Amino acid sequence: MAIPATKGWREGLRRFALCTYLACMALGDDLLLLAIVPGRRRIRIRGGDRLRFALRASELVDLGLAGRITVGPRQIEVTGSQHVEDRRLSNVLRSLSAAAPPPSLKDWLRRTPRSLTIEYLSRLEDQKVVRVRRWRDPGGRARHDILFVDLPRRRALLARLDSVVRSGSAMPEAAHNTSLAMLVQAAGLARAAYPGLRGITGRRRLAALSAPALFMPASARTSLDADAELAAALTTGADALTRQLFGELSDLYADFTTGGHSLAHGLDPGSWSEGGTAGTGHHSSGHGNGSHGD
Repeated sequence: MAIPATKGWREGLRRFALCTYLACMALGDDLLLLAIVPGRRRIRIRGGDRLRFALRASELVDLGLAGRITVGPRQIEVTGSQHVEDRRLSNVLRSLSAAAPPPSLKDWLRRTPRSLTIEYLSRLEDQKVVRVRRWRDPGGRARHDILFVDLPRRRALLARLDSVVRSGSAMPEAAHNTSLAMLVQAAGLARAAYPGLRGITGRRRLAALSAPALFMPASARTSLDADAELAAALTTGADALTRQLFGELSDLYADFTTGGHSLAHGLDPGSWSEGGTAGTGHHSSGHGNGSHGD
């Protein structure tokens, strides 16, 4: 028996969908984990300074999926101030709410703090996904040795990413993974996800996700039931936001790499001493030496 699509029922369904998206909010964590590449002798973070801007963009995608913000041509608008479980995203939402006038997307991304990659590294460390040793060199510069990365979790994440890349389309239930794939492409992390000659096909498929018209046309959605239609609408909104961020990140990277400016100045290469090996698959107790501060 069909359930009548009353206003109250649809509102409840909308809230349920948003709660579902809130449960999978951690796009920045996923993005950084894909950027951490284990090798034979050491663990590296790929992406350089592009990564911090992509992490900043991922927070907007998370808040957009949660129905908290919309990004217009001139400004980022806060559309919902309900509590967000993730402390960092809650702080981002609070900053956006307090901004006067509301920032444009370009201005918000350009104000990305240089410490953002390190902040997300600490988040992964708190989740025991990585283990980091922090120390200072004789010149007083902070160094970070990544001693361990949770390889099973990274492989599972790669499988999720690959499910979207192989399908070549963005379906409603895959909004989070599709947004992740596009941010991976924008941040230049395709080789981190699909390395070497064997990854050529994957890299090509990943690049194809940035092409337009990935979603079902409206005529193809007419036969969907109410919950699938709602999910498709939410996902289409997420796709539009991610594509807008993709374009803005591309422009941002181009601006910083022309006229004698280089993205590399924003993240001291000495910050990542890349010590340690990637061969271990077990967690060690604690977070290593030092605290999360620099």
